Amino acid sequence: MDHADEIFANAKWSLVAEIAKRPQSASELAVKTSTSISNIIQQLKLLEAYGTIKRIKTGEMITGGTPAQIPLGKKQSGKPKQIYALNIEAVQLAILRNGAAEKKTISIDATNSMFFNLLTALSPEDIMVMITFMIKHEDIVKKCRAISITRTTRDSIELFLITDHVDEIRAKFSNLFIEDLNGRTKKIINWTHNEFEINDGLNRHDKYFIDMVKNSQIISDPKFIMAAIKNRLVK
Repeated sequence: MDHADEIFANAKWSLVAEIAKRPQSASELAVKTSTSISNIIQQLKLLEAYGTIKRIKTGEMITGGTPAQIPLGKKQSGKPKQIYALNIEAVQLAILRNGAAEKKTISIDATNSMFFNLLTALSPEDIMVMITFMIKHEDIVKKCRAISITRTTRDSIELFLITDHVDEIRAKFSNLFIEDLNGRTKKIINWTHNEFEINDGLNRHDKYFIDMVKNSQIISDPKFIMAAIKNRLVK
């Protein structure tokens, strides 16, 4: 990723951070960052030239290189609104240890996104529990269309699973106990539903489904199913 240090380390970061929250127009970004519209447009052009962001129109779907495939509201009459969205996902790591001091920028893609999602959602101890869970129960992971974390406690991790194999996973894997490398046992509680059940629950304004979706931190969502469901709550 070219220009990574410039993007991650100065005023451009506050602008990119706002766009990462949701796609926004230049005028919205000017208000959010307390910056003049002319300065914002100049910065946006530079970020677009770097390939960090892209311009899209309301009513389009965000695709490719972005964390979610999200419809940006209903198409309106008149000229479509020009907004800016992320065009890439990346992580910058600063490594400082005996014999090594360096910075690395890693592009996030389908092969590593689950690891980085775990890294930002959980404590180091719980990361190891989840990695152990996913290795030991790879069959569950493969049968899920999306996996999110909804709650963690000292003794348990609660997952929200979207799958077409609801009955099988509910019967066999609703509650599991995972032992980490230090011999500590933690309970994995799986709340399992298919896409129809979730959307039906949201249509009925069911508090259980609303809270479950709101509290979900996405771990795996290769087809952007959970991202699209979560987007329903912010419209």
